[in-house]
Amino acid sequence: MKLFSAGIFFLIMATPLLAQTGDIDKDTLLVSGRAVVFFGPSQSEYLAMTDTEKDAIDERLYDFYHYRGKVLDFLKLNNIQEFSTAKRKIQVLLNGTENRIYYRKAFDHFVGLIMTDGVQAPRVFLGPAKDADLIWMFEDFFSLY
Repeated sequence: MKLFSAGIFFLIMATPLLAQTGDIDKDTLLVSGRAVVFFGPSQSEYLAMTDTEKDAIDERLYDFYHYRGKVLDFLKLNNIQEFSTAKRKIQVLLNGTENRIYYRKAFDHFVGLIMTDGVQAPRVFLGPAKDADLIWMFEDFFSLY
């Protein structure tokens, strides 16, 4: 199971990211508009962990990316961009002028997500959640009732 979980995790993290580029460094994800950013450790960070550390997080990593996969169609159907990243910095553009910057490693969880609509303050959720809970969070944040 551990090898399978790690394989799924790295396959998802290797998915190309669609992000705007500009004057930002290559370890920054720039996001604007309606979007959900799923973040987690990079492959090199994971491989640098001890076996004990990997054992402690493998199940949560698997759950996080498993449930992420289950909500992708929901996000697409509601015209919400989805990003999966291991970049160090996530920069969210609000109202076309204001920036909110999040440092992935500053959070006390190794996985999480950031929701933004490009207007209101982004909302951060840390840790894994089941697909029904994620959809409820998205409906609430993006007013999809």
